[in-house]
Amino acid sequence: MKLKLILVTVLAFGSMAHAQGFTSNISIGLGFQGIFPAATYTRAITDANFAAGGTQSTTNSAGIVGDARYDFGKHSAIGAALTVNRNTEVFYNNNGQGISRVKTNDFEMIGTYIFRLPINERVKPYAMFGGGMIRFSPVNGGYNNTGTPQADTKPAFAYGFGTDVKVSDHFAVRLQYRGLLHAAPDFKLTSSDPASTLEPDCALTWRSLRSRSCTTSKNRRFFKWAGANNCSGHFYSLRTM
Repeated sequence: MKLKLILVTVLAFGSMAHAQGFTSNISIGLGFQGIFPAATYTRAITDANFAAGGTQSTTNSAGIVGDARYDFGKHSAIGAALTVNRNTEVFYNNNGQGISRVKTNDFEMIGTYIFRLPINERVKPYAMFGGGMIRFSPVNGGYNNTGTPQADTKPAFAYGFGTDVKVSDHFAVRLQYRGLLHAAPDFKLTSSDPASTLEPDCALTWRSLRSRSCTTSKNRRFFKWAGANNCSGHFYSLRTM
């Protein structure tokens, strides 16, 4: 239910923004992402596999991210991203001893609404929010607890910001930070606690720009801002997301 509400909200904002009537373009990208857990969370229950009152933490990791983005206005876009990475969930007892480890392959599927804030021809910042899900899949033989961990899927809320910096007529550098708020994986062996993850990333993106109409001065200004030579032109960008 929470995941459905997040996705409906993202699509609603996108539909409202579509009424702006500007041009549209599609971009696809592939790159690298850092995954840095922001905190350790207290566990307050007694469990057959994990000690009462212990803590859970996640190792830092790097992953591969692919995404697609659809711009349909001077200030509006929607995006979908998939991140694949591997890390380890570590459970500690009250003495700080790591009593259990579960190595997982993680798949993050996140959709976002992007609001652009054009400043000038070279610098184009934006903010975004959205949501999706994270699937934690235990690696065979990658755990040492007494139970058998099961694959676990958790809803996630996403927020972030970034900046596109133009370096030529066809290329730009995008710097992006994304944060995720979600429940820590429990692998159906214990309870689930709140978690947050910090994710800076970078990618190489190809972008195709198409115009629906060039008849208004606003649309002509948008194409100039976007970096296209004309209303039906193409441009490419090197993006760090």
